[in-house]
Amino acid sequence: MLSRIARFALAASVSSSLLVSINPAWSQVEVPLPELVVTATRTPLELQRAGSAITVIDAVDIAAYGSRSISDVLKSVPGLDITESGGTGTLSNVSLRGSKPDQTLVLLDGVRIGDPSSIGGEFDFGAFSVTDLERIEILRGPQSALYGSDAMGGVINIITRKGSRTPRASISTEAGSYGTLATRGSVSGSTDRAWYSFSFNALHSDGFSRYGSRIPRIASTLLNPLERDSSDKFGARGRIGYRLSDQVEVEAGLAHHWLSLRLDNPGAFDPTQRDNSFDIGRTRVTEGHVRTKIVALEGLLTNNITLFGTKTDRYNRLQGACYDPVTFNSPDCLLLYSGSRVGAEYQGDLKMGNRGVFTFGLRTERESADTAEQWLGAFAASRTGLIDRSQTTHSVFALQQVRLTDRWDVSIGGRIDTVQGAEAFPTWRATSAYNIHETGTKLRASIGTGAKAPSLFQRFSQYGDPDLAAERNLGIDVGVDQSLFDDKVKVSLTGFDTRYRDLIDFSFLANNGLGGYFNVGKARMRGVEASVDAWLVPDAWRARASYTYLLAVDTDRDLSLLRRPRHKGSFGLVYKGVPKLEVEGRVTVIGTRPDTINDFPYSRVQLGAYARVDARAEYQINRTLSVFARAENLTNVRYEEVRDYATAGRSFFGGVKATW
Repeated sequence: MLSRIARFALAASVSSSLLVSINPAWSQVEVPLPELVVTATRTPLELQRAGSAITVIDAVDIAAYGSRSISDVLKSVPGLDITESGGTGTLSNVSLRGSKPDQTLVLLDGVRIGDPSSIGGEFDFGAFSVTDLERIEILRGPQSALYGSDAMGGVINIITRKGSRTPRASISTEAGSYGTLATRGSVSGSTDRAWYSFSFNALHSDGFSRYGSRIPRIASTLLNPLERDSSDKFGARGRIGYRLSDQVEVEAGLAHHWLSLRLDNPGAFDPTQRDNSFDIGRTRVTEGHVRTKIVALEGLLTNNITLFGTKTDRYNRLQGACYDPVTFNSPDCLLLYSGSRVGAEYQGDLKMGNRGVFTFGLRTERESADTAEQWLGAFAASRTGLIDRSQTTHSVFALQQVRLTDRWDVSIGGRIDTVQGAEAFPTWRATSAYNIHETGTKLRASIGTGAKAPSLFQRFSQYGDPDLAAERNLGIDVGVDQSLFDDKVKVSLTGFDTRYRDLIDFSFLANNGLGGYFNVGKARMRGVEASVDAWLVPDAWRARASYTYLLAVDTDRDLSLLRRPRHKGSFGLVYKGVPKLEVEGRVTVIGTRPDTINDFPYSRVQLGAYARVDARAEYQINRTLSVFARAENLTNVRYEEVRDYATAGRSFFGGVKATW
């Protein structure tokens, strides 16, 4: 299938080039400037010139759906899958084009925010509170040539608001089902030389039992009702900037996210225990950076120097979560995790006239993980350290962007990452975008490699191997973006094919039966992504839809990968025909997908398909005040994103927002 798409794109590109040469007047057509993105090339670029598959979620949609979790904002993105383990605040993993969660790189204002103390170093979206975000850019396909390790499936760049010339402040509060109460606030602005932006988000939810709630096969076997598992989240973000001169600008950012929640441990869950208050978890995430921008050579060279740091501390108290190999018992225990990352990066952007833009840079970062466990109760023991290790990664990268004609943009780049005590891994990437302005058509293609260095846990835990090789992949995609009826309808279609090798797998039989990690896995991800955004009636009815077809296969064992649906789609209809009123209905459809049961021998099962219906409305009372309401899972469908973990039933929320 992909080869046919590639041949079609190549033929269309060649045909378009011939048409331009026959009718040079076409090149004189004036085209309005499209929006800019920064993630596709690490520099501001017109979206219409990007050869990569990229989705941008703006501040309006983030505000509409992001009061509780950023996961709710991302659900309709093509090629992206989300799994939550039991409602608000719980472990939430994101996968791009079938990749593992630790193969998707997450950035906050360009700074990597994964947890070095987790098994794969992945980022937990459940612990993140949505503050005052400007937009989210989702870049799909291998991006390690631009961003290094972890960017095998793609990159999610969360971009917070910068202060603008007009001071702005807002505060909103909402309440609703499951004892939910949330408040958000922000203030931003700027002067001639300085700008600032500060925001916060606080949320409480009484929740529901994360394990078993609304799952008949579990609830029907219990002697007592399941307890509620509450969540408390808080996030705050600040960014300030100052322009020292026309050539020098400095900015600093600091974010803190805090989460406390009740947990369920199905492996040790007592179904007769009504108040399962023992199991709790707490997470604190702090990120900070200082970035200096220096413009030299009369504006031809822009230098960016960034100092950054992140710290993640996690604490879990769980029943039966530890293991005693002598007595074969499972004591209650504390699990403590601390992961940190500090480093520096230099990026230079050189404007070369007709030869395009040359981006180059150096990066160094040090990751550390300190984990421990402590047995409680009858097996009480002193704290035992599990990992206390660090590793340093040095990187060098370069990217050349060239505009061959006023229609055709190409880029090619590469990167080398060297990890302390492990092998170096080179990666590369090339893109092409060809615009036919007269028909509103963009043909694009990209090809590149990705890599992921083994995590500290995979290298240095009791199951680790310090000599593990980096995971690698090779991916290609081709697509077309089409605008119709004076940009009232926008259609996007992408075909992709990615092959993975040297995947890090775990086996209980390795290491003389003690279990261990090793490089063995191979996988292939291929499919189609499609999206449509159309004004059915100008300024009144707008429709948005997306669809993903994904074949994600473990080629060693010829098995479908867990929790990757073959079919996924969404459809939304927005009405703005009444002044100051906006109403939207949205349907999300997820197909069947495999998972495993939560007990040995972890046999495979099939999670059922489902369709979820949500709706929202907002009415602007005056220039300052507006009211809003949301209804989620209107049909009260029962479904599971992770086997045995619950999802919310029919829910209603409402609130008020003031902006001035």
